[in-house]
Amino acid sequence: MPSDRDWLSSLGPELERQHETIAALLDLCETSSLVSSFSVGCSIGRGAADALSDVDAAIGVHAARGLEGSAEVHAVEEAVVALLPRVGTVIDVLRQESVTGDFLIRRVFAQYDDRLQLDLAVVAEEEVRRGDAAPDFVALYWSGSRPTTTRGPSAYEVSAAQVRDWSFLGWRALLDADKYLRRGSLWEAHQRLHEARSRIWMLWAAACNAPYPWHGLSQILDHDPDVLPKGIEATVAGLDVAALRGALVASAHALDRCSAAVADARAGGLPTAMAHYVRSIVTSD
Repeated sequence: MPSDRDWLSSLGPELERQHETIAALLDLCETSSLVSSFSVGCSIGRGAADALSDVDAAIGVHAARGLEGSAEVHAVEEAVVALLPRVGTVIDVLRQESVTGDFLIRRVFAQYDDRLQLDLAVVAEEEVRRGDAAPDFVALYWSGSRPTTTRGPSAYEVSAAQVRDWSFLGWRALLDADKYLRRGSLWEAHQRLHEARSRIWMLWAAACNAPYPWHGLSQILDHDPDVLPKGIEATVAGLDVAALRGALVASAHALDRCSAAVADARAGGLPTAMAHYVRSIVTSD
């Protein structure tokens, strides 16, 4: 069966443990009649990994979509879990399942004693994202012809409705933060301020056309860490009333700018009434 071990051998010496783990998974995939594909992505797939990077991977399975193919998907998962101790000392393993309509995914997360982490998805081959839907994933094994066509929505895609939702939720979080600050509940104000900032990062990632913008900050830092929203540093505060108030005001300005930037880029509508209302309250003192 076709595979790409040349790409695997290109990983630098600082990624020796990641290389070892990926190679063991590749061996498993090449010898299993159930496996249809094996891909590695995120920082390793982008060529931005270091010694602390985890192994993010996906295994496609010759199986029907949804619950109809669950037996085959589970069988491959079991084979992966059995393999894990052979590539290091495993601290613990988390196994999860998600089922939405015809979509079934099994996730395996393994923590090793040397800090290496494996985050693996096992799905029916029809559910494996390709091309622009997973631009940082590299196919290392595939059965039949090498997959080249895009499958699934683009990782860069953000709808106008999503832009409005993120902006609205940011303003809502700022309004809640203001409420808790006025009550003197600094921990709750701090938490909601952080949630608002998370929405700011998502909007900025979309404005910068970073992949997977819903991941926010991590995607911005990978895409262009030197281009950050103006004034974002001022949105950070500790458990101090005056500092939190200043961070709320700064967050309102940052949310305004980032919402406008992504709306211009994606031609999306914004919750202008909500923004005006919250801005008038947050910046009133």
